[in-house]
Amino acid sequence: MPFLNDQDAAFVRKRFEQELSHDVTLEFFAPSTGGLTLPGQDAEIAEYTKQILTEVAGLSPKIQLNLHSLIAEPEVAQRFGITRTPATAVIGAEDYGVRFYGMPAGYEFATLLELIIDVSKGSPALAEGSKDVLGKLQEDAHIQVFVTPT
Repeated sequence: MPFLNDQDAAFVRKRFEQELSHDVTLEFFAPSTGGLTLPGQDAEIAEYTKQILTEVAGLSPKIQLNLHSLIAEPEVAQRFGITRTPATAVIGAEDYGVRFYGMPAGYEFATLLELIIDVSKGSPALAEGSKDVLGKLQEDAHIQVFVTPT
């Protein structure tokens, strides 16, 4: 059963057609991508996440989805800095370090769409004041945003 109904899929498809500038690759990491897995919440959430990402990638030829196993492909996970699952590295013309952990459902789905669009453009939609402050940083910063329903 699809996560997106026809109306929502059409809306997302249209946004992608209008707003994606460049190709985006979603590097998705699950505990395992097949074979023997230990049952548990992480594996179940990862499977739902994979289904959502598969649907999203199918809405634009500019989005490619690659599936990885954290267990079977530790060198790939290390290359993207992935240490837990489910995780998705959102890669555009370069790797900007954008990572999405967890399942992009509910309000988080909109966040995923905005990440894909921003990465495709190569720059986030930030206010000039924010860009000025960030431009004054002397070294790289590790920024994490946590979202939880309330």
